[in-house]
Amino acid sequence: MTEIGLFLVLFAALFVGWVMGRKNSTKKAKQPKKNIPNDYFRGLNHLLNDQHSEAIDAFVDSLEINSDTFDIHLTLGNLFRKKGEIQKAINIHQSLLARPEISQREMRMVQLELASDFMSAGLLDRAGRLLLNMASTSHKTEFQPKILGLLVDLYEFEQSWDKAIQIGTELVKETSAKKDIKRLAHFHCEVAQEFQKKEQLNPAFEHYKSALGVDPSCVRASIGAADVLGSQRRYRDAIKELKHAAEQDPEFISIIIPKLKECYQKIWGSGGYIKFLQEQNQQKPSTALIMALVQHYLEADKDYAEMFLIEQLRLHPTIKGFKELINLQLADSDGYNQQHLVVLFELIDQLIQAKHKYQCRQCGFPGHQLHWQCPSCKSWGMVKPIHGLEGE
Repeated sequence: MTEIGLFLVLFAALFVGWVMGRKNSTKKAKQPKKNIPNDYFRGLNHLLNDQHSEAIDAFVDSLEINSDTFDIHLTLGNLFRKKGEIQKAINIHQSLLARPEISQREMRMVQLELASDFMSAGLLDRAGRLLLNMASTSHKTEFQPKILGLLVDLYEFEQSWDKAIQIGTELVKETSAKKDIKRLAHFHCEVAQEFQKKEQLNPAFEHYKSALGVDPSCVRASIGAADVLGSQRRYRDAIKELKHAAEQDPEFISIIIPKLKECYQKIWGSGGYIKFLQEQNQQKPSTALIMALVQHYLEADKDYAEMFLIEQLRLHPTIKGFKELINLQLADSDGYNQQHLVVLFELIDQLIQAKHKYQCRQCGFPGHQLHWQCPSCKSWGMVKPIHGLEGE
């Protein structure tokens, strides 16, 4: 719908609301007829002149607040907030709260919108006080999940992870929603990372385990737990966690492989590591797996390593794999052939460096670094390595 079409619909809704409000605001039989207020015609004039913001202001002034027009005023406040005119949204919602005739349910609806206004305006303390007061007085009502959800959003924005965990736990009990479960697990991971930075490994490990208790599919928690175990030289336990991470989400195999290789080298050598790579490559091939196997085969037989790479590229072509093939052939070339291969290698390397390595599965945001929370859509755990011809 075009912008002018949207405002025409709004204009019609406001007119209906004004008529309904006029019919029910006084005694119908004895009340003399009233004319349409001047503010309404002023709003129509602004609308026809494409002055949409001024038109809404005029319509708001002309629309009486009562039970029939409550939803329209609430919608107008939301519209102002989405347009970035936060103060107008706050004014409308506060005006609604000042009406003595609104019901308890309507009051809760307005308070929720007002809390959203405060958060959008950066008035986090006011939003927090309002929501906490609502949470204490609206227990076991239909509004509790929304109240808790806004509180979690607030604490997440402030990075108050302990409070986010406390309220997020209550929210999960209310909703059991997958989205709420996933981000609660990541809140535990955020706390665990803070402990890791302070080299407090035991509480860090406990929070990673709490994350897995909330969301058994949280690959971040398994990788983090493996890092803690590796720091404690518990390499066998770290290997178990990393293998579990590969089962949780094979798309993260490029991150798991170097950590797993380091752990195996500390205790058992390369035998179990190579077996793992071969099994994973049979189940879900990726560039990272192929490159790791090629590097291993090069230690024993360069020709076999090159044949293996060529066969894998036929089955699963990738730009990274092609770059490695050129690199292998450079050692056996000379003269013009070598010069041509060097140019080709450098061009492909520049292409790979320019390409993004990660992408959010929710909004498509690309990046060169792994973010557990998408910088664009703020979703948790949706940024993953890119796969296919230009990726893994």
